[in-house]
Amino acid sequence: MSDAFRISLQDLRRQEGARIDLVRTIESPDFATDLVRTVGDLNIEGSLQSVSEGVLVTARVDYDQVSECARCLREIEEEGTADLAELYFYENRAKALKESGDEEAEELPLIVNDSIDLESLVRDTIVGQMPFIPLCEPDCPGLCSVCGERLAELPEDHFHETEEEPPSPLDELRAKLVAEEQEK
Repeated sequence: MSDAFRISLQDLRRQEGARIDLVRTIESPDFATDLVRTVGDLNIEGSLQSVSEGVLVTARVDYDQVSECARCLREIEEEGTADLAELYFYENRAKALKESGDEEAEELPLIVNDSIDLESLVRDTIVGQMPFIPLCEPDCPGLCSVCGERLAELPEDHFHETEEEPPSPLDELRAKLVAEEQEK
């Protein structure tokens, strides 16, 4: 458990409805997918509320992310926001659920040593929102297959004179299938 994500519950009374504010800045965590990563600090703002089963965390996380356009490789910097909501269980409540046969009780987030760890909640929420295929623009045309320049920055009449290559076996098969389809 990273200390930056550990939240002490010593100031939160165990009485249902008791509440304290949660304000935390976490310096430069490294949350990433293959194409997207967070940069800079995370700012978490919300509250911790006592409920009968444990502590309910509701918060908002603001962060910055950097990615690379999957088509043109341009770097994209964006601000992100994620809403967090998770119930952390008292150990005795989780144990009672396990004993009653609740199969999911094994995976419940727990309050341990009067503190909670927000790292997996924050990481899973942010990474879950990251784009699978980041694009700088929804209609990004990508790169020129010959010179590698961004097509969006090239003139419309951009072209390259190349020697024509003989058709590949796949091109010949495609042409044959198209011709057969047109004959039908």
